[in-house]
This record gives sequence, C-alpha cells and structure tokens, in this order.
Amino acid sequence: MILVMSHRRSFLATLGAAPVALSPAQTPDPPAPLDIFQAALKGDVARATELAKWNPAIARLRSADGRTPLHYAVEGGHPAMIMFLTIQGADLSAGPESPLLTAVDFHDRSVAAEMAQALLMNGSDPNVRRADGRSAIEVAQARGAREIVEMLVHRGAAGPPADSVKVERVYFGRRYSFDAQGRPYAPQDLDGLPQDFINEFARLAHFDAGRVKHLLRLAPSLAGARATWDESAIEAAAHMGLVPLARHLADCGAPVSTCTATALGLRDRVEALVGSEPACVRERGAHDIALIAYTALGEQQTAIAEFLLRSGASVRACALGNLTALHIAASKGYAELADVLIAHGADVNAAAQSRDGAVTPLALAWKAKQERTAQFLKSKGAR
Repeated sequence: MILVMSHRRSFLATLGAAPVALSPAQTPDPPAPLDIFQAALKGDVARATELAKWNPAIARLRSADGRTPLHYAVEGGHPAMIMFLTIQGADLSAGPESPLLTAVDFHDRSVAAEMAQALLMNGSDPNVRRADGRSAIEVAQARGAREIVEMLVHRGAAGPPADSVKVERVYFGRRYSFDAQGRPYAPQDLDGLPQDFINEFARLAHFDAGRVKHLLRLAPSLAGARATWDESAIEAAAHMGLVPLARHLADCGAPVSTCTATALGLRDRVEALVGSEPACVRERGAHDIALIAYTALGEQQTAIAEFLLRSGASVRACALGNLTALHIAASKGYAELADVLIAHGADVNAAAQSRDGAVTPLALAWKAKQERTAQFLKSKGAR
C-alpha cells in the first residue's frame, strides 16, 4: 500500500503550537465575518490565525451557501489551511457535501492526495457521497487517482471498486471497548462540556502533562472525551511517547485501545484484545499511526512487537511521516526492538522522506548519536 504521509508530522507540530489567544486586544476593530472564507480560499493561515483571536469557533462558521471555511480551503487546494481549521474544531465531513469529495476531485493529483490524507487521517468519513450519488472512491477512480483510492479503502471505504483493491483495511472494533484492566468501557457523561474545551484538552495531551492533570481534576469526564479530529487525550499521550501521562489517564478510566495498550506495555491486554478479535492487528491510532509503531514510540516493547508480528501485524506499515517502526527504533537506540523488526522482514535500508531528503534507519541512528544501534544495523546490512 502506498499512502501519502507527509502531513502527520506537520499536524502534530500544529497541535504543539501555542494556543490561539482568545483576547482581541491586539486588533483595534473586529474583522468582517466573511474574511475567514477569503483567507481559507487563499490559504492565508496567518490571517486565519488573527481572525481566530476574535472568534475561536471560526472554523464552524457558514457562508451564504452553507459551506464552512474548510470547504473553501479544499477548493483552493491548501493542506496547511486544512490542518489549521482541523485544530480549530472544523467538522471534517460537514455538508452540504463533504470537503473530502472536493479534495479527491482536485485537479492537481499530488495536492489532492495531500488534502485527502489530511482529512482521512483525522476522521473524515470515507464513505461520503455527492448529491448525484457518486461516492468519494468512485470520484477518485474516475480521476485515475489510485493512491487516493487506496487511501480511501484503507480508511474504510466500501462498495465498488473497494472490494477489488488490495490494501490493509483499518479496524477499530476494540478502540473504545475496554479500560486498562479489561473491563467494558462506558463513556462518561460530559455534562455539557463544550467541544472547544475537549479539543484543547486533547491538544495539551501532546506535550503538557501538568495542565492535562489539572483540567482532569476539574472535569474527570474528559478522560474519555474525543476531539473533533478523532483523538482522545490518552491516544495523544501514547503516540507522543508520554507514557506516564498515558498511564495516569488510564488510571482515571480512559479507554485503552490496542495501540495505547502497546505503548503502555500492557502485554496481557494486547494479547487479550488480539485473541478476542484478530483484526485488532490492523488497528491504527490517531492520525492513522500504525499499531507496530507503538512498540517504539515510548519505551521499547520487544515482547509485544514479537507477539503482534507473529499475529499478522505489518512490519512495514508507515508510522509518522513515512517512517517505519524500524526508523523510530533506530532513532531512539532501541537495538533489541530493531532486531525483532528485522527478523520479521523490516527493510533495513528503507528510505523515508524528510526535510533533508531520503533517510534510512542507519542515518537516523547516526544523527541521534545512537552508535550501538548504528553498529547493529550495519551488521544487518544497513547502508
């Protein structure tokens, strides 16, 4: 399966940026409501950021024809604006027709793929249809956009031509089913908490454990709440490698998916989940991060990696950007985990794109000054 993965890291960088100020003190006069649609169409993120200081709910405004700023961003072909609006709480499948439909039909194939990925990796519905009844996958196929067709099927698109496409299909059947002890998870009443507050809580869980714990004391039901980009705080902490914070959220009753259990080193839970539903090896975390990557994102989990790979998890699945789990393990000096991954078929010379060009696991190990791991990779034929 070939997927465009370039926007995961930029999305995570946006999540970690300073929050938009809610005070309009720096702006002498309020902007015109229509300005956000113009900014979105032009891809002017700086202007949109200024506008959001006046109205934090700016991503949910509607123009006269019922469209949101996200519709305009996709029409203009601006992936960075899509990211900005996503963090601002945009509805990624908003009507009158989902922005995804415009994305897959965009005239520039590479931009179309970037926009489709930005939407799909954060929970946009892959099965949306146009007013004429054509599905997103049918539109993509008519465009000859095989990469987007694969992306849609991977994220759950059904119907023709999905049945004939051979790619890994994600599975989320146990994502919100159990807590850390294996007890059935029951969503808590959010007591009317605004979605903007929930979004901010999930955003903070990427980097600010102290603030997350403070907010959790004020509103315990936040533990299982999900941001509009389909991510809970425990999932954010897990994929950022903030294992102590993820454990704290688990102790507070947050649901624990296969990905999160892997990051936490809960081997019994991982084995129970996969044992009850083998399709769990195809689970993806928030932002479409591959399950096997979670063996390297926090502490190295060699035993869990061995179990997952023997159970059918893909060792070559991309994680952040188009990095494989081996890239991540190499950068962190996890030689034991690297050994397991290579034994199960990981490409020791896989090239991943970065700002500095293509990088291999060995290059990342040297860059991170992980000499022991670098020497191990060389012994396995790394160049």
